[in-house]
Amino acid sequence: MIEPAGAESPRKAPEAARRSLRPRALIGLLVIAALLSGAVAAGVTLAVLKSQARTNPQTVDLGGSVTVQENNAAVNVAAAALPAVTSIVSQGEDKPHGSGFLVTSDGFVVTTVNVVAGARSLSVLIGHESKRRNARLVDYDCRTGVAVLKVDGVANLPTLAFGDSAALKTGQNVYVVGGSLGDRPGLGRGVISALHQAVAMNAPPGEGPGQLDNVIETDAAIGASNTGGPLLDVSGRVVGLAVGSPDRLGLAIASAGIQPEVQQIIQNGQLVLPALGVTTVTVTADQAAVAGGVAGARVTALDGAGVGERAGLKVGDVITQLDDEKLDDAHPLLLVLASRFQPGQKVTVSYNRTGSGAQIQLALGSQAGTCQ
Repeated sequence: MIEPAGAESPRKAPEAARRSLRPRALIGLLVIAALLSGAVAAGVTLAVLKSQARTNPQTVDLGGSVTVQENNAAVNVAAAALPAVTSIVSQGEDKPHGSGFLVTSDGFVVTTVNVVAGARSLSVLIGHESKRRNARLVDYDCRTGVAVLKVDGVANLPTLAFGDSAALKTGQNVYVVGGSLGDRPGLGRGVISALHQAVAMNAPPGEGPGQLDNVIETDAAIGASNTGGPLLDVSGRVVGLAVGSPDRLGLAIASAGIQPEVQQIIQNGQLVLPALGVTTVTVTADQAAVAGGVAGARVTALDGAGVGERAGLKVGDVITQLDDEKLDDAHPLLLVLASRFQPGQKVTVSYNRTGSGAQIQLALGSQAGTCQ
């Protein structure tokens, strides 16, 4: 389990129970345990890297509509993206742990949790630079797989903007950019083969998410060196965060699922999210159709002190809607909570129990991102 260390580090709130891996009906299995195996042996945690929370007034460029001819896209994407992509390295090592990308000109870098897990300290190599820069971990959330680093003492750096992952279509061209120490970052091209996938993770407890929702599947090559790098659309906007696996097509976390968290970490220096006090797994529309049930978020565990249990939710309930926002493959519970609601906000929770629908009202709790 990953816990913060140091008096100035915000405490990470543990979840009620160990996260359950998805059943075999889930789409695929992402194996990242090999990248993280050194963390336990070294006795280090992500929290060693955590910095004291601080306020930063910058906002992330959420992008806009851009029209690009497909035959020029690769050239344009490469020119814009490569300078803003980073290689991420542990101090004293020559092999990069993965990649990241700049989202503000004063040095905030987005990557994945597994890239920084197990590192005592970090440095980054930005774009075509030859000198490493020290970086610190600001905050992270294993439930979505996102981590945000900060390079201090810099300004006017190139950045990438988020795009609209909800607008993606199967068959669309995308590009993945990643760095490798000693070489210039490279760009690979592929197509989207599937959207809104639910992927079980086989990470050691406390070192990664048990499940990722709203995952993009692509045949663009994604490996250890470009994990944590951006998946870009033809306009060069970030539509995903690469989390590839050696035994299957490349995977990327849809930008819609991480964008609200990145914005909050940059502005507040830490992540505090609304919570129902439950652990859930996504039931996709396909799984619901096969099983004869309903799509949504199935409750697998309850926080004994959580608002969900006090309001009457039980293990096995499938949450189908929060207020007027229906849960589905493209709108999983964590994304809806992070993008639509605030801690303490009153919400109507619709759920299905043994084939019957019901509703409860409750005030949302709060919790930090966690790696349990």
